[in-house]
Amino acid sequence: MDSQVSALPGLAPADLELLRKVEAGLPITADVSRADVLLCVLHSKDKAIVAFHAIPSSISSLYRKDITGRLLNAEDQPLLFQALNSGSGGRRQREVLSNGAPVIQDVFPIHDQENTVIGAILVETNMIAHERQRRRNRHFRQAVIWMQEMCARGELASASTLGSFSLYDGVYMVDHARAVVYMSGIAANLFRSIGVTPEVQGQQLASLEPCDVRLVERAFETHACQSARVESDDGRIWVRSAIPLRMPTISWRNYWLALPWTPFSPHPSEDGVDAVLVLLHNATEAVQKERELNVKSAIIQEVHHRVKNNLQNIAAILRIQARRVQSDEARQHLTDAVNRVLSMSVIHEFLSQDEHRPINIRDVCQRIASQVTQVSAQPDQEIVIQVQGPSVRLPASQATPLAMVVNELLLNAVEHGLKDHQRGTIRITLDDLGDAVTIEIADDGDGLPPDFDPTLPSHSLGLQIVNTLVTDDLKGSLQMRSLVEERDGEPAIAGALATVTVPKRSSRLL
Repeated sequence: MDSQVSALPGLAPADLELLRKVEAGLPITADVSRADVLLCVLHSKDKAIVAFHAIPSSISSLYRKDITGRLLNAEDQPLLFQALNSGSGGRRQREVLSNGAPVIQDVFPIHDQENTVIGAILVETNMIAHERQRRRNRHFRQAVIWMQEMCARGELASASTLGSFSLYDGVYMVDHARAVVYMSGIAANLFRSIGVTPEVQGQQLASLEPCDVRLVERAFETHACQSARVESDDGRIWVRSAIPLRMPTISWRNYWLALPWTPFSPHPSEDGVDAVLVLLHNATEAVQKERELNVKSAIIQEVHHRVKNNLQNIAAILRIQARRVQSDEARQHLTDAVNRVLSMSVIHEFLSQDEHRPINIRDVCQRIASQVTQVSAQPDQEIVIQVQGPSVRLPASQATPLAMVVNELLLNAVEHGLKDHQRGTIRITLDDLGDAVTIEIADDGDGLPPDFDPTLPSHSLGLQIVNTLVTDDLKGSLQMRSLVEERDGEPAIAGALATVTVPKRSSRLL
């Protein structure tokens, strides 16, 4: 969800800061309310803009996608514009879905320090969720309304550090006298699983676990949201989130909700916190799966590291063999094999660092260029290989064959284009086309033979490898041509250019 708050024009810095605080409390408010919550600001006389859309994690959203940035009309949103223009909130039932499903809409105006309305939050709940909430414990319903009103006042900014509240999480509430006045069925079952039998009526907070006491006390003392992840000796991992609640001195919802707005305990708070809402999330299974994945990832990275070392050992053996053979042709074939093995080891080196991260093709080209210069160039040659263009990242399944392609084209340029040249330059240029990647390899050598056709079968093993990898594996295209420039008024060969275009492949589909 991308916020539009920072881009809102015509608001004072203090008003923008207040809206940011309101925005910070929207996600957890949406989760606990089981509703979509929209932060709206007046855009023109009859239009308002959705500056932020908090999509609930605890229930399906009313909308198919995030509507941040959408303009709302006064004709369709009379309650919203009533709040923006007069500062009075309210509730109404409306139809917002194409199938006509009824939705309960609550609107809370946002006032600045001068009591001027600068925005509003729109809480939209489907009728089924509304009926379920309406039948829940009165204290919990009060807490939800308090959260919504506190969010509109920017008093839940500290909730930005909390995780989401899902449908399968538990919740309980503690009043100012440290009595547990409400506990959901899920929370009660979680406590029973560890041998704690909660009896809500009159139960003190101290009857729960010591970590619950510490967390709730910190929320009362700091007036800020708190979170704690507790791991027990038996491997149980719970994440607790505490939200301090404050009863509003005056609530416009008192009149039409007809709720008895009495504090939870006979002695209301004097320090600004009347109750604390605690959210319980059992993270045991998720954490265990994460740890298992981390172990597997570490093992795979170690495998890649060992494969890289083995490939480099193979390359060293081939290099020793190349020095001992008498035939120049055999020596050249062994040298080419060394480069091919090393080009594959480059990919395993990157994968050994982080197997999940896409590989930077620019870094791969730079590494292969260095290897080709060291292994293939003649002692009396001075060949410079330059890598230009942006960093382009591709998954390993594409980076591996692409590294082989770059290696073969560089070898072809060194061994054929610059064979009889004492000096030469090869340029590797990358270009990110959005849905595809282009790599150009150009040299200033002798160019291609006059009858060269890259589409025909080649006697060169390197070009056969390139054609196979580009067309069959990478599903791309290869173009090769001689570069021509004008010299003394006549066209002359100025080198060769190979262009490889490869469509990007999503790593999620691999």
